[in-house]
Amino acid sequence: VSTQSTGNLSMATDAAVDRYVQICRSLKKRFMKKPNIAEARDNFYSLGKQLLSDGSVEYAVSCYVLASQCESQLGNSVGEISALTRAASLFLQLEREQQKLCISSHERYMTAGIDCYNRAIQRLTTAGKRDLAMKLSVELGCLLLDMGHIPDAEAHFLRATDMVEPGNITFQVVILRKVCYCRTYTLNYRGALDTLDTLVDLINSFTAQRTNMTSYLHDTLQYCEMTTILLLLLLDTPRKHLSPNHRNLLERYSTVPVDLLDAVTQPERFCTLVEIVMATKHKDALTLTSLRDKLYSVLSAEQNELLAALIKKVKTVSLVLI
Repeated sequence: VSTQSTGNLSMATDAAVDRYVQICRSLKKRFMKKPNIAEARDNFYSLGKQLLSDGSVEYAVSCYVLASQCESQLGNSVGEISALTRAASLFLQLEREQQKLCISSHERYMTAGIDCYNRAIQRLTTAGKRDLAMKLSVELGCLLLDMGHIPDAEAHFLRATDMVEPGNITFQVVILRKVCYCRTYTLNYRGALDTLDTLVDLINSFTAQRTNMTSYLHDTLQYCEMTTILLLLLLDTPRKHLSPNHRNLLERYSTVPVDLLDAVTQPERFCTLVEIVMATKHKDALTLTSLRDKLYSVLSAEQNELLAALIKKVKTVSLVLI
């Protein structure tokens, strides 16, 4: 039964491929009227769906690319963008499948997918639909991030920041947090620090004229504070070269005055930050390791990476001192 099913699938795929070739040949006519282009477009869509159902993704993606070209000739930008986006997602799906099988595709699928996304983003930007272009850039960045292409992902997140409407605080914050994540994992600590400063300024400016702050923005400020402290401790910049804000932040968590503990809203969190700063100052790797185990589930992925890097640095310095 299995052999028969495989044979049937192969025959169905061969038939679909023959149809694909026939449609392509029909497009080689020198003079073609628009109704014929529309017919070819419909055939490519229909064939693409059939090939996908047969599991022939590589052939199906070609159908959507050619359908996008037909849409372009017909002047249908909405259809072109839709077909390009579909083709892009299929190209990246093929790339992920190659990665899982440990087969090198020389990133040709990824390159083709990025090209389709970029063309769709360009069409949206030209059409004045910057909000949709921004969302597509973020979508591409997230896909690349998931595939481990962090520098490429960062580039698309940065492009998205230029497209966000000034009043769309939520998207601005989401994208900048992703930029910070990328810069942390590529060890661009100063770049990550700059991004965090931008985030804090953005949120403070937005909330200055408002009485209430959303929980997401409040959580983001706490994320910025913790991540900034970890980055400052890792960079170990001389205090005289720190900005006033960074210097004040480190000084705030360098001691534990009793009267201040009564005033803070989250004394446990405050003490944890003090422990991190003081343990680093005294080259106490054991305390930092204990804190890492305690905080692992509540820290973000990049914060855990930063704390692990800080522990490694403190251990190295301790060995040198010995």
